[in-house]
Amino acid sequence: MPYTLAVISDIHANIIALDAVLKDIEEQFPEITEFFCPGDLAGYGPNPTEVLDRLLSLKKLTAVTKGNHDHAVGGGGRDIANFDTYIGKFNTYAQEAIKWQADILTPVEKTFLYQLPSSRTAQHKGYGAHISLIHGSPQYPLDEYIRPNTPEQKDLFPFMELFEIDILLLGHTHIPFVDKSRSSESNQELLMCNPGSVGQPRDRNPQASYAVFDLEAFSAEIVRVEYDVELVAARIINAGLPEFLGDRLQTGM
Repeated sequence: MPYTLAVISDIHANIIALDAVLKDIEEQFPEITEFFCPGDLAGYGPNPTEVLDRLLSLKKLTAVTKGNHDHAVGGGGRDIANFDTYIGKFNTYAQEAIKWQADILTPVEKTFLYQLPSSRTAQHKGYGAHISLIHGSPQYPLDEYIRPNTPEQKDLFPFMELFEIDILLLGHTHIPFVDKSRSSESNQELLMCNPGSVGQPRDRNPQASYAVFDLEAFSAEIVRVEYDVELVAARIINAGLPEFLGDRLQTGM
């Protein structure tokens, strides 16, 4: 099948996982022509600069949106009055990583993260499908969790119909899913996907997660990739970040 689109999300400064995913895509799906990323390049992990450099060097990268950790880390260097209030939404471990990354990233890197759009719509260059990326949800682009097989998730199909979106890409939950429906008016297929997390899966599977799309068949597939979790956990400790952030990688929780 001609897989021409790859979606990677919630990388969370985990360059080891990102490199494993990019290598897997290159080997398994060389026909990929476009990459989409629904946010959270930053947060949690030990290598935010390397992740930014690697992602922005992807010539096939079409669209990136901002995640809540990107907003927090980027805002940490912008003297915004509500920074401490905003990061108060995060747990203690996440707050430590946000502050650490805000300290080590350059002003240019933080500005890039902060100025990423909270939503983005693009047209696939080969098949013309209208694709919308949102980290959280249309109502709360940064912060709302849309979990699979919930009323909140199913309610997004009417939103897709209303705004003529063929494919809706979500992130934030770190839990992968693919779901399809049909437009009640045009009977056209609608496809919704969360590719899961590259850098910190939370579906009890520690393997990195991403999605590939076959737009001829109008279908998507979740792909899992092993990577050196223990190395990342060691880097987290060496950076002075909470050990918990490394431990949770090994359980996929």
